[in-house]
Amino acid sequence: MLLLPFFDDSDENLNLMSVFTPITEAQLHEFLFRYSLGQLISFSGIEAGTDNSNFFVTTTQGEYVLTLFENLTDRELPFFLNLGDHLKARNCKIAQPMHDKAGDALQVLADKPAVLFEKLAGRHVVVPSQDHCSQMGRAMGEFHTAVQELSIERRNPFGLNWLMAHRQYQHWMETEDHELFNKTLDQLEQLNDMDLPTGIIHADLFHDNALFKDDHLSGVIDWYFACNDYLLLDLAIMINDWCRHGLTFDQNRIDAMIHSYQSKRRLTADERRAMVLMRKLAVCRFWLSRTLAWNDLKDRQLEQVTVKSPNEMKALLKIL
Repeated sequence: MLLLPFFDDSDENLNLMSVFTPITEAQLHEFLFRYSLGQLISFSGIEAGTDNSNFFVTTTQGEYVLTLFENLTDRELPFFLNLGDHLKARNCKIAQPMHDKAGDALQVLADKPAVLFEKLAGRHVVVPSQDHCSQMGRAMGEFHTAVQELSIERRNPFGLNWLMAHRQYQHWMETEDHELFNKTLDQLEQLNDMDLPTGIIHADLFHDNALFKDDHLSGVIDWYFACNDYLLLDLAIMINDWCRHGLTFDQNRIDAMIHSYQSKRRLTADERRAMVLMRKLAVCRFWLSRTLAWNDLKDRQLEQVTVKSPNEMKALLKIL
């Protein structure tokens, strides 16, 4: 579970260099002494992802990913670490947070909260196939089943209430956007009248947040949007991203994903009725957050920042 915080390149907003807090070999040797993971062989900064500092670490016993958290605090991190331990204990496909000799996963390095994770094998798929979608549906069903036993909570900071709070937002890219946004919110109000199951969700499972080796899923990464919300929202986010060519949705991929998901957790009647609405909610969430990031950063002269345009999400919303 390579965990990343607020902005991430698979989500919507930014691509950032990921070494903001450098570390020395001596610091890392001392850090690794807390574990039973062998001796340090090498380490290197990871120039991808978000505003955490990330490093590949190789020891005599294996390969790992070290994350130093630049924004999340030691009070916020236990939610994600407890989630990771819970899912890994139930054989879900995530990267395990490594625990030191005292049994602790959360550490401090270079005055930052730090966690060491196992390094997953594989790469992101560029063009997901029907089989990839089937595997992802099954994995998501396993996640959602596993978290029903977990009694921790984190409010979704980008959920339906957050969208509704932006009804009066005016700084859209086109004059028609405000009307389209509010028309969609009117439709989404129907969700409040449905009995939709909730639980802990990933909330950002775009296709570059999963790793495949030889076309087999090795693990899902980037869990730092994880929160409590509609379980169906996870499936809607995946369908909107994994099951299309450009702006054309592939019904075979959609069917494969839903069928495999239901092999682990059956959708309720209300969830089946709410699918299109939930897909609109998913698109609206990313359209708004990309717009906010675009307006916040588009005029800044920052070489390390690339702002993603919100237009793709708007185009998807118009065809749903």
